[in-house]
Amino acid sequence: MKISLYTITLSGGYYRGAAVPLLDIFPKAKAWGYDGIEIEAKRPHGSPLDLDAKARKKIVQVARDNGLELSCLAAYNDFSSPVEEHRENELLMAREQIRLAADLGIPIVRVMAAWSGVTRRDGVITYDVARYNIDHRYPGTTFLERWNYVRDCLVQAAKMAEDAGVILALQNHAPIITHYKDMLDFIDEVNSPALKACLDAPIMEAHGEAYYRAAITATGKRMVHTHYGGQYKRDRDGRVVKLVAKPHTVTSDDYIFMKLAKEIINFQGHNGYELCSPVVIGHRHQGLDYALEQAKMAAEYMREIINSLQPVPA
Repeated sequence: MKISLYTITLSGGYYRGAAVPLLDIFPKAKAWGYDGIEIEAKRPHGSPLDLDAKARKKIVQVARDNGLELSCLAAYNDFSSPVEEHRENELLMAREQIRLAADLGIPIVRVMAAWSGVTRRDGVITYDVARYNIDHRYPGTTFLERWNYVRDCLVQAAKMAEDAGVILALQNHAPIITHYKDMLDFIDEVNSPALKACLDAPIMEAHGEAYYRAAITATGKRMVHTHYGGQYKRDRDGRVVKLVAKPHTVTSDDYIFMKLAKEIINFQGHNGYELCSPVVIGHRHQGLDYALEQAKMAAEYMREIINSLQPVPA
């Protein structure tokens, strides 16, 4: 098992401050103990709009110089619109992201069924506007219609990926997908060797060993990527522990999830750390220094978990 730093963590917007330039993230990730980099396939870090052939070669070289793998390219797509032009635009971007991944030697492009997008207020990201919009903008469209739009787009995107020698990893991310079984249904219905799964514990509908076991068993070897997230602090002994901001909040059990992933499917892929929610403490956005410290602690936190796992018997 390996850990990657997902560049969205330092992209600006979730904290109050500027984005860390993409190439500046690599030496930081190496120093913190990450094995790889997961690049967000949008601005400011990984939009195909901004990366010409020279820039792509530079990314590959900087990754190599720092001894880091380029583990995943994370797309932000919405295939659920009833408007034909919208879906064609999304497929065009997906094609460019697949080409970008192929140029960078990235084996996996993470895709979603329907990403809401984000908006900014006073320079910082909020989900409030976009998430309401994606659920309410087309009130005459049925759920089944939206499902079929997504499936049909995934069929086309999977063909693009197969032709490019890249794997798409469908994430169990709402909306449309509200359960890991929805993710698996899409994969089954598309029926392409180029469409696999990005099964993430933090966004699961329930938590606990029995539920994780069922999800990982059902997904099986189709699970090629995963993520963990959240915020951290040090306890009295200096050990990194997960920060639970609100009492009685149920969060993912990262140790149990990774333990089962190793035991059930001998997962050998990357687990990407993402800080992808607004970092607000005391109703105030934290700054870049806070995000940097979180990324550093996140690597230490997950490395301790992975190192504690027992080898899978031969």
